Amino acid sequence: MHRLTATLLAFFFAALVLVSSSNAGPVPEASSSRNKRQFADVKAAEYLAWIALGGWKHSHGCIDIACGLVDVYFSGKRKRDNGHEQRYTLLKNLIERAAENNMPQN
Repeated sequence: MHRLTATLLAFFFAALVLVSSSNAGPVPEASSSRNKRQFADVKAAEYLAWIALGGWKHSHGCIDIACGLVDVYFSGKRKRDNGHEQRYTLLKNLIERAAENNMPQN
């Protein structure tokens, strides 16, 4: 009887491990966002390398990308760096919750 219990326990444990490992994976939104960001970084690097190797012939005396109207490095960082907004929103929510919890009950 003890051997049967141990076998059943081992079977259920193995089934649990298989089911949980098949369901594990990255969050689809985060993975998609990361892939888009990496793809954009690769494309920007390819574009800059192409320009550096002389593949782009400037016109009207412009030597910068888009005649200096687009900053590839700053544009990518600006879109990705929203930490200040997230911190501000988090702090605002914390202050509102603290105010709600500390309000006198009537």
